[in-house]
Amino acid sequence: MTRPAPSAGSILGLIRETGGLSRAQLLEVSGMARSTLYARLEELSALGVIYEGEALGAARGRPSRRIRFDDRGRVVLTVAIGQAVARVSVTDPDGRELRSRTLPVVLARPADDVLEPLLDIGAMLLARDEILAGVGVAVPAPVDVRTGLVRSATTIAAWPADAVLTAVGRRFPVPVVVENDGRAEALGESTPEETMVYAKVATGISCGVVVDGRVVEGSRGVAGDIGHILVDPDGPRCRCGRRGCLAAFSSGAGMMERLALPTLDELVAAVQDGDAGALAELAAAANHLGRALAAIVATVNPSRLLLGGAVGRLQPMVDGVRARVHGDVVDRVAEGLQVEASAWGEASASRGLADLVMRRAYAPEAIDELLRA
Repeated sequence: MTRPAPSAGSILGLIRETGGLSRAQLLEVSGMARSTLYARLEELSALGVIYEGEALGAARGRPSRRIRFDDRGRVVLTVAIGQAVARVSVTDPDGRELRSRTLPVVLARPADDVLEPLLDIGAMLLARDEILAGVGVAVPAPVDVRTGLVRSATTIAAWPADAVLTAVGRRFPVPVVVENDGRAEALGESTPEETMVYAKVATGISCGVVVDGRVVEGSRGVAGDIGHILVDPDGPRCRCGRRGCLAAFSSGAGMMERLALPTLDELVAAVQDGDAGALAELAAAANHLGRALAAIVATVNPSRLLLGGAVGRLQPMVDGVRARVHGDVVDRVAEGLQVEASAWGEASASRGLADLVMRRAYAPEAIDELLRA
């Protein structure tokens, strides 16, 4: 049975995956008839997603040129919403931030009251000559990334499940990705084909697991929701209503409450200034967090365990988690494991969201759908 020729979307995927190929190379790799390939390339050129790049080698006659994905002028708008602050950024297709703004948010307010000002800022950050590939939004809540719907949220419980999709869709007629903040940051911190675990500790706690360069979503979009693992049923009250959740012990909000500190910045400053009470709280928090992460490390066997967020990046937290994890797992799991602070800091979510948006916007099926339309 003859195999159908690759679609235009599949050809674009091949071009993006390889960094660009000549027509002769595309013919060889795809096994397509010349006329069919050229027709596909004409479709992609008309769509504005490929262009002829540099000449390849020396040859008689007209030199062959590399067919490249046309990312020139393309940008992604990202909105990374945390429990206390949000970061709005315009990135290039590789997730490098071109422009950004960070501002406080109050998630107890109605969805539109939070989202609309952030989208206003995003619109102002975009340049007129830029091509918006898509919009990525991270929220501190479980998300089914396939549908973009928020699931069983504690932090934004009053928001409709489709609040983000609806608000963004009203403003920008482009592909939209909604993801959990911890998972977006995990992807932004990872390298291609890497298996790693990322934990964010700021006002709250979230986690992301990346396997072979792809973030684990879970069957219902709640993978990485470690903040509500039960640590001690007689422990402090968690904001979810239960007692003794990991977040009640190890989140910035929990520590702030016990230390009577009004802001996360003051908690971070107290630790950095060597305040004995703050350091003791952080040590206990690191111990609880490290014990929870040890189980994940033993299950996933990552090469790296990264800690992000304003509290997670503090060196005493990193050191405490490292000691607990290495103390809890067997040597064959701990061997080669790097436990360290995240490298990209506040930009990690933007990087992860840009990756997700570019994958969705230029996936073969998305391109083929555009051409059919």
